[in-house]
Amino acid sequence: MQTGETASLVNGMKSRLNSIVVTRLSADEIDEAFGLARLAFPGLTPGRWRATARRWTAHPGGATGALVARDGAGRLSGLAPFTVRNNLQAGRSLWGERVASFSLLDGRPVVEGLAEGLRDVARTLGCRGMTVQIETGDRALLTALGRKPGCAKSTLVSATV
Repeated sequence: MQTGETASLVNGMKSRLNSIVVTRLSADEIDEAFGLARLAFPGLTPGRWRATARRWTAHPGGATGALVARDGAGRLSGLAPFTVRNNLQAGRSLWGERVASFSLLDGRPVVEGLAEGLRDVARTLGCRGMTVQIETGDRALLTALGRKPGCAKSTLVSATV
């Protein structure tokens, strides 16, 4: 990550972007993050969420997990689950299943912080590429991944790490 307006690396996985702090999901945040998880996965049950999130947090530096974003007041404002996969084109690649964000005023800093956090995780885990599942109208996420709005021909967008 770069310092300045873009982002800065603080304490390993923490990044700041316009007062947004991005970290890996911790066991203490599992229940709090369920509402954001339901935004991205409407059919998700509390039991399935807890079981999955507990597996992720059992191995905090592992190849699967989730990033969470908090605003300057400490409110949970974003979630980005991920896993490492091997694919034919890029080899080892980070897969971002979906990105969920919530902000009353401007969600772009949350999305930008999560996108940069996913890039950091990808680099840390030795990935050569990254693929993120997006909603077709998610202009902020497309821009954060270095793509122009309207360029996505599918709901999967690859980005460089």
